[in-house]
Amino acid sequence: MDQQTGILLSEEITVTRLISAFYYDFPEDFDYEGETHPGWEFVYVEKGRVVARADDMTYILKSGEMVCHKPGEFHALKPYQGEASVIIFCFHCDGSTMTYFNNKILSINQRQKQYLNDIAISARSLLLPKSPIDIVKDRQMDRAPTGSVADEQYIKNTIELLILSLLNAHATERSKRVEFYEQHLHRSTLASDIIAYLNENLAEPVRLEEISRQFSYSLSSIKRIFKAETGYSIIDYLNNMRIEKAKELLRTKNASVEEISSTLGYANIYYFSNVFKTKVGKSPTKYRAEMKGQRP
Repeated sequence: MDQQTGILLSEEITVTRLISAFYYDFPEDFDYEGETHPGWEFVYVEKGRVVARADDMTYILKSGEMVCHKPGEFHALKPYQGEASVIIFCFHCDGSTMTYFNNKILSINQRQKQYLNDIAISARSLLLPKSPIDIVKDRQMDRAPTGSVADEQYIKNTIELLILSLLNAHATERSKRVEFYEQHLHRSTLASDIIAYLNENLAEPVRLEEISRQFSYSLSSIKRIFKAETGYSIIDYLNNMRIEKAKELLRTKNASVEEISSTLGYANIYYFSNVFKTKVGKSPTKYRAEMKGQRP
């Protein structure tokens, strides 16, 4: 045939340069001032949670989420409440559709996670290992002497496949789904203040409406925030606190079960005994006897 046949394939996304790519277990005390550079940087949280800063916003990322830092964006990263494991890679990429990733937080599916793992594994063959702080200082990772053209092609293609997969998948605007750090701290402080209030009022009949007035939040907001921060409703948390205090009193004091029940704000001994048995698996009398090595 005289003329070429077939479909001329376009290249919408082309990764032209790899700056860094690595998997890292951040120690709990890791922190750095932050950086800017002309490349894209994708940060995926494999395990734990991290506090990520992008320009004037600070937010929390949890396992399974990835943030995309656009070229020239100031960004910083540190673990949040424990160690964290992340995959980070920085690259230059041609293609106007890359603007799609501006200000995006992405939830990663299984196929995309495999791409990320492949990128991190391939980078071990292509790039010499280097600490994150040294990468920031040197602005790059160095090519390993044993790295091959095949390694280059594979990591280039895998990053492009990841980008194309993300473009085809649902992504949500950061402002709609991210957990902002300041908001998280405020909610955490509110939950701690409510717990302190409950502890101070173990012997009193606690009403949710009173807690709502005490902390100037609507009843629905108080209940939602407390459950999100502790995993328990306020009443369940209060009952757990009271039962833990009851166990302590049963072990250390000679007061009767009825007196302990009254001390902890229960209306009657029968309700207290039922709650205690549900939580502990045995009656208050049997618990005390076992703790003191006696027959119930």
